[in-house]
Amino acid sequence: MIPIGMAGQHKVDTITAEDIPAFVAGVEAAFHDDPSPGDVERITKKLEVDRTIAIRDGERIVAGASIYSRRMTVPGGEVPIAGVTQVGVAPTHRRRGMLTAMMRRQLDDVRAAGEEAVAALWAAEAAIYGRFGYGLASLSGEIRFDVRDVRLRTPATLRPRLSTPPEALDGMRAIYEAVRPTRPGMLDRQGPWWDVRLHDPENDREGASALRAAVIDDHAYALYAVKTQFEENRFSAEVQVRELMAATREGYAAIWDFLLNLDLTRRLHYLFGPSDDPLMHLVTEAQATPVRLHEALWVRLVDLPRALRQRRYGEPFEVVIEVEDEFCPWNTGRWALRWDGETAICGETALSPGLQLTAADLGAAYLGGTTLSALAAAGRVTERRTGALAATSRAFRGDVAPWCPEIF
Repeated sequence: MIPIGMAGQHKVDTITAEDIPAFVAGVEAAFHDDPSPGDVERITKKLEVDRTIAIRDGERIVAGASIYSRRMTVPGGEVPIAGVTQVGVAPTHRRRGMLTAMMRRQLDDVRAAGEEAVAALWAAEAAIYGRFGYGLASLSGEIRFDVRDVRLRTPATLRPRLSTPPEALDGMRAIYEAVRPTRPGMLDRQGPWWDVRLHDPENDREGASALRAAVIDDHAYALYAVKTQFEENRFSAEVQVRELMAATREGYAAIWDFLLNLDLTRRLHYLFGPSDDPLMHLVTEAQATPVRLHEALWVRLVDLPRALRQRRYGEPFEVVIEVEDEFCPWNTGRWALRWDGETAICGETALSPGLQLTAADLGAAYLGGTTLSALAAAGRVTERRTGALAATSRAFRGDVAPWCPEIF
């Protein structure tokens, strides 16, 4: 057995189906959780065994990571992504280079397979993944307010029907697919992913009701639960919104009107909304619906020139970027990027650079949310040719903020 404690020398292997319970136990130990048989069954349904890796100490799995094969909306289209997930190292084996070894194996495998030019993940700790070339590409908006303070500017006319999520699935799927192409960061939900999104075991509800679906056909839906509480001997229940999708302006207003006027409720909490949610512009008192921003999706360009060719840009431009990528050195160099309004071209060049930055900075800007100008203001992007920063930052910027409503 290869000695533990030597970074870069850990044996990283794929697992088998028989290893899944031990893999889940090993990864969950990093989060101080004790997985139940139900947890193992749920993860088994979505785990791609051939894209799941582990490190063992003797016969015991002490570190693991996996990839989900999904598709993600980017400005102007969608791309296949390596969705990095189930990453953990047992508390007894931290600080021994195991995470680095797994990230090395993952990115090498993704590059060798050639299916995906982009990887993405949700980070449990922000400080971890920047050193592996991931950049913070999207934020989520948390909204929590007292419903008694909030009213729509204009009364809604549409009304939803209320049902269980499985009964409403066809209607929700159609609305989701209408919204998905309009928002960079959103993921496809083929295979097990709707079941994952609607998973609602009673022991996870913390006193809330079962998940409910309010659907306005072809317009909007909300997945929500209600947690009954009492204050001063009166009902003061909280509406807990898991997901809200609107394909039309009328549907957006109507689904919020429904949520704001549920009887016996006093508060509403929406944890993973878009960072540019327009609710404050829909209501009469904007200050009553403050949005708290949280980091969300991190993006890594595995094949940099191919990834940059796979998205559209906001306006014609051309720039030479000098990129440093310590963890994936094949991306290091000078790249000439050009967008003529129809097609993106990106290839190696010897020309002088207009911008100097890292692969993580490009990952952060890839979905059009984090601007290159903001990164430059933070000292992370350097302008080498006057005007290059402003033009490139405008071109990368999207019309709407990227949003990934689900942790995977």
